[in-house]
Amino acid sequence: MHLDLKTPISAAGVLSIIASLGTIVSSLCTPKVLRIFGTGKLVAYSIALTAIASIGYGLADSFNVLCLWAIPMGIGAGAVDVAMNNFAAVYLESKHTNWLHASWGIGATLGPSLLSLSILTGGGWRGAYEYVAAALAAIFVLILISLPLWKKTEARGGLSENVTIQAKSPVKAPQISICEALRVPGMKLSFLTFFFYSALEISTSLWCGTYLIACGFKPEIGAFIVSLMFASVMIGRIASGFFAIKFTDHRLIYAGIFIVAAGCLVLSLPLPLWMQPVCICLLGLGCAPVYPSLIHATPARFGESLSSQAISIQLAGSYVGSILMPPAFGLVATKFTVHLWPISLSIFVGLLLLCVCLLDYVTHKKLNKSYARERVIDILHTVSMETLKRERRIQRRLRNRHRKH
Repeated sequence: MHLDLKTPISAAGVLSIIASLGTIVSSLCTPKVLRIFGTGKLVAYSIALTAIASIGYGLADSFNVLCLWAIPMGIGAGAVDVAMNNFAAVYLESKHTNWLHASWGIGATLGPSLLSLSILTGGGWRGAYEYVAAALAAIFVLILISLPLWKKTEARGGLSENVTIQAKSPVKAPQISICEALRVPGMKLSFLTFFFYSALEISTSLWCGTYLIACGFKPEIGAFIVSLMFASVMIGRIASGFFAIKFTDHRLIYAGIFIVAAGCLVLSLPLPLWMQPVCICLLGLGCAPVYPSLIHATPARFGESLSSQAISIQLAGSYVGSILMPPAFGLVATKFTVHLWPISLSIFVGLLLLCVCLLDYVTHKKLNKSYARERVIDILHTVSMETLKRERRIQRRLRNRHRKH
């Protein structure tokens, strides 16, 4: 791309920053738009916007044009992120939220594969964006077709079959500004929590390969280990979806943080070289349940009426952390050494744990009520199912007696 557009490789950083700034602004504005269009329509329109931006990327004849198309790309991505995460947090179960975020790993794998396919078939980097635009257009059509299902799910309060037990009327978000939402107890801590989590995850993915090469690994081996780290995040989120059936969100959050802390601790020790890939995969497995569980706990912390505002602020914190902290470590690595990478990750983990503990302390009453309500719903569901089975057994016995007579 940089050869075709006659720009330096460093220009990719400028493009990323423009798209990220568009994503931040979009995420903060999404709650207001969400009240107007609803989740299904907003997701459809946002995907259409990103599809158009992808076509623009493929047709761009200069770097300046590429920067212009990065704005709608960021706006569409931010709106989809907030709308989908809010829908998952309010209307879906924790396992669904984990599996939703596991699909990110599938997309991260397909992206480079599409680029390779386009290059092999002679389409170059422009053809890859055409493939992406076609895929997004197909998703746009599917969402338009499924719009009644989105409305039905919001009306009945979720995907559960126990509508009589779990159904709830949709809650309209209050008309408050972002500044007013930030005054809600725990909201600023929530911003910082996502800030440090994204600083941890993005620093892990961006600097992992550089650190491994500095430790003595060949570049191709280092790249393979980085791909293993991404795979461990995806596999970990699939697995944490099953764990979410049994355990609450906050238990998964703490379990993930402690696994990451263990990986950072072992990575900092003078151990054999073969242990480092194991520790890096441990970092991926630990990160896996933290982000989706934090998202799913949002309605319990701040209430469903403030869920969209809270998630927009959280995702803004996530984007800011992913923009600022990896380059900050780059300055540290340039001035000192890249071998400080495990220490920087340990600092991020410590700050993340501190923010989560403080956030739980501020919102513990709401969390306890939410988990108690979930437990009551589970008990009612179990009782209703047992009653139904008992009635079916009685009816079966009566039919058998009737046949004998």
